Formats: sequence, structure tokens, C-alpha cells
Amino acid sequence: MNDFELAELAMNSLRYRSLRSWLAVLGIVIGVASIISLISISQGMNANIQSSISGLGANIMTITAGAARAGSMGFGGGGPPQEFGRTASEAKITFDEAEALRKVEGVAKVDARVQSNARVSYKNRNTSITVIGVEPSAFPQSTGTNLSVGRGLGTSDTSSVVLGYSVATDTFNDSSMINKQIKINGEPFRVVGVLNTSGTSFGGPDRSIFITQRAAKTLFNQTDKASSVVVISADGYNPDTVAASVATKLRELHRVSVDKQDFTVTTASSTQSAISSITNTLGLFLGGIASISLIVGGIGVANAMFTSVLEQTRYIGILKALGARNSAVLKLFLYEACMVGLVGGTLGIALSFVASFVLASFGLPSKITPDLLLLGMGFSVVVGAVAGLIPARNAASVEPIEALRYE
Repeated sequence: MNDFELAELAMNSLRYRSLRSWLAVLGIVIGVASIISLISISQGMNANIQSSISGLGANIMTITAGAARAGSMGFGGGGPPQEFGRTASEAKITFDEAEALRKVEGVAKVDARVQSNARVSYKNRNTSITVIGVEPSAFPQSTGTNLSVGRGLGTSDTSSVVLGYSVATDTFNDSSMINKQIKINGEPFRVVGVLNTSGTSFGGPDRSIFITQRAAKTLFNQTDKASSVVVISADGYNPDTVAASVATKLRELHRVSVDKQDFTVTTASSTQSAISSITNTLGLFLGGIASISLIVGGIGVANAMFTSVLEQTRYIGILKALGARNSAVLKLFLYEACMVGLVGGTLGIALSFVASFVLASFGLPSKITPDLLLLGMGFSVVVGAVAGLIPARNAASVEPIEALRYE
């Protein structure tokens, strides 16, 4: 018998035992759908986060006091701050140091920021919001987003504010905030602009209020130490190269070596790399958990195939009496097991698309890729083949005379 005839016999055998076959298929369906759905969640999260980070600006780097811990997202960071150099609370970046960074090659603009949480009131609403004092010459480029309405901050502005998108639309629930007055720690400020949405919730400007650096120094009584420094690299320069030069300059100013570095320079690429590493690890973890269900499904296939061999012992004897070789009998039951895996994989893929649609409706990102579909299908067929291998070998080793006597 050729392979096509063997496949046809295997299909007929599955149809004859339809209930048991579908129960075996169901185990594969659940396993494949679980693997694809869980891994697609990690991929969707990664794509969503990477898109958000890209929206912050590839040419923007942020400098904060305190050494980066191992595995953090800092560029060129040292070890734990408790062991090397000053701790994060002791370390600082002064406004004079920020001014010196303007002379580093490749630096276009420097935004030394003063940042603090403050009590903000508007009409009958009172809340705590992050208020950031920025340098007008670098704003709003340093936020990685543009203005939606109004204007930016000027050097002469001492009581003007620019609102993040979510502050205006969600916190204050007012789509026309221009020229409205708000109070920050009891001091009156007038809204002159509203930023566009940045598309990200972490590190983004959506939920912040911006005032001038000079106004923030007075408001928060912070005249020497910058909360953070945002550096914008010039066109034509590699941001990572500029970040390395900035880090070298700061080490010279602080008189520390690389292993005692007391600051962290974070770039978009370093953040993306760290996030990718985390989400890839998460994907492997979730995939490993989901694989357990597929293995359980494979055990179900093996059980169904062992039972099939026992039920068809006399049928095997007839095939061998008609001249079928051991290899043909082996193929027959292997094809049967692979068909269970193939059908289960196909239905599992369909179910994973339904699960992805449901997850998306709840706001949970998922991303199903062709590679992931091939992985799910291949895994299901392999599991089916492995589960059917031993039963198939048992079937091939049956002696024809003994098989014909089997009742």
C-alpha cells in the first residue's frame, strides 16, 4: 500500500471511533490554543511597550542621579549604588553640570528639570499631580511630543503652565483649558498650552504639568540640584554615541570611574533592549506553562492510540495476512496519530484567534505572528507523532497468527 492509501485508512479509522478521536483532538486544541494565546500576550505587550518607548523620541536621553543596578535600563551604569560611589540619595546632578553638558559634541539641547508632586486644584477638583519645571528653550522637544493647542513656555513665563493630555481631558475633564487658571500648591498659574497624547503611560508627559525651570525652583525651593537632565542629540549624531560622551563628561565632573559611576544615562535603545529581554523571558515562561497542557493532550492521544491498537488487533492480523509489511502498519498508526495532532492544531489556531479577539476587547494586547502559528501547528503534529510512536510500534510487532486469533 502507498502512503495515500494508508492515510485514507487512518482517516476511516478515526471516523469509526469519532467520539474517542474528538476527545483526543480536544486535548491538542486546548494545548495549542493555550500556547499561542499566552505567547501572543507577551509579544503584544512587547510591541505595545516598544511602540510607546519609540514615541518618546529616539534622540532623547535622560540622566538621573544614582548608579544603575545590574540589569537596569541605564546606559553605561555601574553596580549597586550601595557598593560603588555615592548612593542615589547622596548623588546629585547640579545645574552647573547640566550647563557643562551643552559643550559635549553632538548635544543639541539640554533640559535640566525640577520635578515634584504638588497639590493642584481647578474649580472644585483637587488632586496630586507631577509638576515638572523645564527649560523653555528645550520644551516641548524634550517631552517627545508636540503641542495640541496653545503655545509652549517662554523664558519670561513665571506663572504659565502647559498641561499633559490626560491632565486636561481626564483629570480636569475640560477640553478647552487654554487661559483657564489652576493653582499649584496654592499659587495661581494660567494654562497656555496642552500637549498631544504621547501614547504611553510610563515615563510619558500625559499625566504631568509643565512650568518653567525658574518658576519650579521658586515653587519647590530647589535651586542647586536638578531632579533629572534630558539631553537631545543633534541631527546626524548617533544617540548612543552622544550618550557615551555625556557619561564620560559627567564622570570627569564627578571625578569617578566607570565602576563608581553615581548617575544613570538612559536612552531609548537601552530601554527597548531591557524591555525586550523581560518580555521574551515572560514569553518563554508563559509558553512553558502552556506546553504542560499540550503534553497532557499528548498523553490523551497516546491513550487513545493504545486503545485503538488493542481494538484493531484482529484488523492488523488481516492486513498482515494480505501482505502488509510491518513498516506499513507502523505508518498506518503514525498517520492516525499525526492526523489527530493536525486537526487539533488547526482548531487550536482558530480558537487562539477567538481568544485574541476577546483579550483585545478587554484591553489586553496580543500579537499572533506567522512564526507563532507555525510553532503551534508543528508542536501539535510532533506531539501527536511522538504520542503515537509506541502504540504504532506495538501494532507493527503483532504476529499475524496471534492477531487473527485475538477476540
